[in-house]
Amino acid sequence: MGELRVHSALVTGANRGIGLGLVQHLLALPNPPEWVFAGCRDPKGQRAQELQKLASKHPNLVIVPLEVTDPASIKAAAASVGERLKGSGLNLLINNAGIAKTNSLDTETLDNMSQLFTTNTIAPLLLGQAFLPLLKKAAQGSPGSGMSCSKAAIVNMSSIGGSIKEMYLWEAAHCVAYRCSKAALNMLTRCQSMGYREHGILCVALHPGWVQTDMGNAAGYTELQKLASKHPNLVIVPLEVTDPTSIRAAAASVGERLKGSGLNLLINNAGIARANTIDNETLKDMSEVYTTNTIAPLLLGQAFLPLLKKAAQENPGSGLSCSKAAIINISSTAGSIQDLYLWQYGQALSYRCSKAALNMLTRCQSMGYREHGIFCVALHPGWVKTDMGGTLEDKSRVTVDESVGGMLKVLSNLSEKDSGAFLNWEGKVMAW
Repeated sequence: MGELRVHSALVTGANRGIGLGLVQHLLALPNPPEWVFAGCRDPKGQRAQELQKLASKHPNLVIVPLEVTDPASIKAAAASVGERLKGSGLNLLINNAGIAKTNSLDTETLDNMSQLFTTNTIAPLLLGQAFLPLLKKAAQGSPGSGMSCSKAAIVNMSSIGGSIKEMYLWEAAHCVAYRCSKAALNMLTRCQSMGYREHGILCVALHPGWVQTDMGNAAGYTELQKLASKHPNLVIVPLEVTDPTSIRAAAASVGERLKGSGLNLLINNAGIARANTIDNETLKDMSEVYTTNTIAPLLLGQAFLPLLKKAAQENPGSGLSCSKAAIINISSTAGSIQDLYLWQYGQALSYRCSKAALNMLTRCQSMGYREHGIFCVALHPGWVKTDMGGTLEDKSRVTVDESVGGMLKVLSNLSEKDSGAFLNWEGKVMAW
């Protein structure tokens, strides 16, 4: 196997996941590039910490501010890279930056389709155009015939999700906007290969595999599918919790499956987190996290209310309980205004505010739905060893099995007096 030898390389979306991995491996080559440029939207932000650490150890790593959906930012990045190269060319442009949404065919929107097409398809086009002079210079400066990544190349990170023939995991996740954007990226790669061939520039689309990253896990349905194949009573329901249309469709689908009976238990577990500090928190992140962590449980409660009421009516006897009809909102100790848990480790403003608001929502639901016989509680699952839980090692951390087992035991023992409470996975009362 030949060794990749390049004088310079640029990786977009380099602050985490595959992009960060590419940067790390390029730097670790036996003969690393003289220059590795890491494109990143916010080089000084919380999400670029690993990249910042790398740059402090490798003087040949340059973090380049780059918003791939902004033509002005792309032009500025190309100019910055050109200045650093001082007359030489860029050998390798890796278009890795990308986003995904899990909308179904019925709930896909104009905004999502446009946003993903812009990021996943148009951005690689514009980046190719902007860096073309530097790529051409690299090709001209490399002796010998033929094309290769060591000479001059554009590598577009695509996906099997963009395969029109395979339609990989369609039953698990439609992801229409993502699939279409990656199919279009594959076509763009072919067009670039045709148009830039005369300049000696190699162009290729690469599927990186189903990688354990934030994006890869967002559509991580393999384990769920395995479970469903073994348990006929497990039904996978397409649901984008931030999309009211998707929520209504999910409620209708569940109602059809129940055939007139009610839904006993609604567990609002979906959630996201951002590690921003008080200094770099943004309107976009605050809104996105609040929408997912607070508004979504509100809308889900509204949509499934008829089924929950039906379940409560079907269960005779007084009192509220999880066995009758209940809404369980998975909260967090990070939402405790009194404790401000682990502030020094992670400020995470948007996450903390959204969970504090979720606790208030739980109290409101407990007051508003009590007359319908519906129990409501907020549960802190513990600091669980998951992707969202982070990598900090701490003896207080629990496994998923420990957390889930504990929460189910707690739920089985709750009674009407606990409705509206904020408890942890061991049943202890948490401070608001």
